[in-house]
Amino acid sequence: WLGGRAVVRWPTAWFVALAVTLPVRIPVPLGGDDHNLLLPLYAVIFAGVAGLVWERLRGRMDARWEPSTSLDLPLGIFLTFALASAAWSVDGKEATVKIVFFYVPFLLLYLTVVAWWPRARAVPALTLTTIALAVPVALLALVQYATGHILWNVRLEQSNKYSSFFRANSIFWDPNILGRFLVVGILAVTALVWLRPYRREAVAAAAVLVVLLGGLAVSFSRSSCLMLMTGLALLAWRAFGGRRTVAVGGITLLLLGGVAVASSHNVRRALTSPHRMSKVSEGRFDLIRGGVHIWERAPVHGAGLGGFQKRYQQSLTPSEQRRVRVVISHNTPITVLSELGAVGFGLFVWLCLRVWRDIRGAARRVGGEAGWEMWVMLAVVTGILVHALFYAGFFEDPYLWTLTAGALALGATAGSQAREPEPGG
Repeated sequence: WLGGRAVVRWPTAWFVALAVTLPVRIPVPLGGDDHNLLLPLYAVIFAGVAGLVWERLRGRMDARWEPSTSLDLPLGIFLTFALASAAWSVDGKEATVKIVFFYVPFLLLYLTVVAWWPRARAVPALTLTTIALAVPVALLALVQYATGHILWNVRLEQSNKYSSFFRANSIFWDPNILGRFLVVGILAVTALVWLRPYRREAVAAAAVLVVLLGGLAVSFSRSSCLMLMTGLALLAWRAFGGRRTVAVGGITLLLLGGVAVASSHNVRRALTSPHRMSKVSEGRFDLIRGGVHIWERAPVHGAGLGGFQKRYQQSLTPSEQRRVRVVISHNTPITVLSELGAVGFGLFVWLCLRVWRDIRGAARRVGGEAGWEMWVMLAVVTGILVHALFYAGFFEDPYLWTLTAGALALGATAGSQAREPEPGG
């Protein structure tokens, strides 16, 4: 109740708290396994929900407060089917964890962000807080790289001892999550400089980018680098046009790729040897093939939510079970296909296309600074999808839900303001 009252009085502060807690994951033992849960974020979400309930009880909510977006239908149908699949899931415990700690709280997060967005200065709160948080996170990663000490992850610590390079994880369990978070910060800084192209801001942004890029470099996260390339390409597409972006990006890739191929024997082997490429991918090709085989066993409805890991383990021989370390899918579309079948995969594709179409269309209609902000959020969401093609964790990422909701709410708010008649008109 106190949290809800605070949100009602200071809605912008709620978005600041949201930005602070979005990346904070705490390992919690559940059923014999450790799960990285966003416990502080859950408190912030339920404070926002409490604020909405309080305002409704007081009769101060009108139609503009209703958490409704153009994505309600595809999102509702997909989530309904995903939650229903827990009934036939081969791993009921994992399905329960996903429902209780991810799907249900993040649906509340989505609806709450949409509802509070018009009442707060959400974009500055999220942007500046994320950048302010990303800098010390990146600095900690650089300190870890310099000292050779990491936090949380004993498995990563052992891996670093026998690897040819040292991967930092900062406050996160996995270096890939560190990389994903830092890319969000890098794209936010880049977008902010585009709106404020002044010398002082540019110098400060350059200093921040050096730190963030340094933290990304020591994470050695290839999927995060692909996410960054995707996000920057989409920002350039909006800022400079498609032809220039394709021309400059194509030339850059050809030059850098040519230098890499010419100077590195390992790169040439990876590009010409399927065995070497499979080894470099750390078993991801095997996981994809395993996911397809799981889907073939239940092509319509799949193995059920959270069923990939257990079904994949069952497909391995005893010797393979002792040898294979990674049994969690690292590709979100394959995960959806294997767990939710053709029905769920079709709903997933429909949902992704609607997100892209609705935000892109609204950004074009609105234009100006609001249109640019919406496009930046779309670029980050698209980058998260690209990252999830190699790491997964798509629907389990709160940034996906927050930025999708924010972009749609911003489009609705800006559109309604544009349709309001001028004073005296």
